[in-house]
Amino acid sequence: MSYQDRGMKKWGGFLLSEHTEAMQNAEPTLVWKEAMTTEFIESVLASAMTHQSMLVIQKKPLDPEANPENEIIGRISGVENNTIYLKNSEGIIPLSFSAIRNVEERSVDKWYK
Repeated sequence: MSYQDRGMKKWGGFLLSEHTEAMQNAEPTLVWKEAMTTEFIESVLASAMTHQSMLVIQKKPLDPEANPENEIIGRISGVENNTIYLKNSEGIIPLSFSAIRNVEERSVDKWYK
């Protein structure tokens, strides 16, 4: 009895695992979110201060042709003049109010739901 080669079928699993690994190692592509008005940004920040909720902030670009930076995630720990101080796992991050392009208030999902 001789062995019958399956041809390319035997490489399917190998290619799939390589593709999966490449997708996990790939850099996520960041996209620009819609620019918000100053009034809307102020209302979201006021709500976040009241409820002590988590914020996700996208900064305005310094260069109009630039790609977006990573989003800043944290809670407001203080406000002074035109600067907002966000607290997250990395520490306290000062952020100028005029540097905010988009801000979202995130609620914390309960682990037991």
